[in-house]
Amino acid sequence: MNKIDTLKKYIETESFEELNALNNQHIFWVDWREEDDAIVEYCEKCLHTDALKAEMNYSGDDIFLTITYKDQTFKEKVIDRDPTLIFLNRVLQPDYEIRFCKGSDGSDTLAFLPLSKAEWVELESIHGKEKLDRLFEIIHQETQMFSKEWDFEFE
Repeated sequence: MNKIDTLKKYIETESFEELNALNNQHIFWVDWREEDDAIVEYCEKCLHTDALKAEMNYSGDDIFLTITYKDQTFKEKVIDRDPTLIFLNRVLQPDYEIRFCKGSDGSDTLAFLPLSKAEWVELESIHGKEKLDRLFEIIHQETQMFSKEWDFEFE
């Protein structure tokens, strides 16, 4: 069964149980305390590119994440999980795109779906852009996932 077929049940039901059932074959989960190089490793386990790896480098008080993808090297200062995911998404484009699974929003462990551009186009043609946008947030430079502010009301 391909990824598109596996995602079908979650997209149709929009249930957290179905999102959770996708496991680490198709989505990867990131805890708010996760090491940045581990995030890249989790993504690679979903994509199976054999061309994506990362390492952490330390320079004084600063920590840098170095991502190697297809014989190119990218380096960025580590600040928090959001910038790391934005950076990783940028490195993978145009081959792949990571989207934030909104069904995990509000938790301290969030889900992300990395797919090829062709797979995102196929999903959109089957389920429609509106449905996909409701379930999977496109990650751009200003996206807030872990750093989102919540306004809780207490009784």
